[in-house]
Amino acid sequence: MIKITSLEDLPALPITTTLQAQVKSILTEPFHDAAETQQAWDELQCELWFLTSKSELSAVVVDDIEMLKRALTYTEFEDELDYGATLTLSVVEDSGKGIYMLMPKTLLTELRQYFSIEND
Repeated sequence: MIKITSLEDLPALPITTTLQAQVKSILTEPFHDAAETQQAWDELQCELWFLTSKSELSAVVVDDIEMLKRALTYTEFEDELDYGATLTLSVVEDSGKGIYMLMPKTLLTELRQYFSIEND
């Protein structure tokens, strides 16, 4: 699992430039520009988690597993992207902290089943 807290780190993700552009567009859509987006991310301590397989969970710390379960349970929105990817947003703390998760759509389904989370 790769975590980023800055939009400037998007190019570091092992994804295509097309997917990077889609993700950046979705992340900045509610704001005027990338700078305003980053300011909101900093204030709310938002993160983008990039997951590719369930096997990654073995290297994830317990606190992150609990946060992942919360994010899977309280998904605010879910966008389907190119290449079978999906981007979700979950507000995981009362402070407004948001976790965006970028992963294959099939993995999202697998994780919800793995943690026995109902998806309405």
